[in-house]
Amino acid sequence: MIGLELSMSSDETHRAELLQTLQNLRDEAVSRGSSHECRVFEDLSGPDHFLWLQWWQSQRDLQEYLTSIEFRTLLGAIKVLGNLESARTVELQDSTSVLGAFLADRGEVVDRSVEK
Repeated sequence: MIGLELSMSSDETHRAELLQTLQNLRDEAVSRGSSHECRVFEDLSGPDHFLWLQWWQSQRDLQEYLTSIEFRTLLGAIKVLGNLESARTVELQDSTSVLGAFLADRGEVVDRSVEK
């Protein structure tokens, strides 16, 4: 699995609008099923700091996303409503990490619930 982390900040005047936009984009990503997982986190130690974390099964899936209108929309929203502080990809080689195990277990649970 491979993930994309985008760290961003916003000022108080754009905070609510940025959060609403991030939520809408996250909901769209989840409903399309184009990625395995998509989450938005808020940094409790620094107000108005957020982390977008999205996971794909393969590097190819991530590359397709990086050329999509959805990704350009996300970057445009961050540019207009906040500041992109960092961007990086994160790879999970296997499920030996805590997050990798969690995602693998979650996938199994989802698969089991579909069978019933």
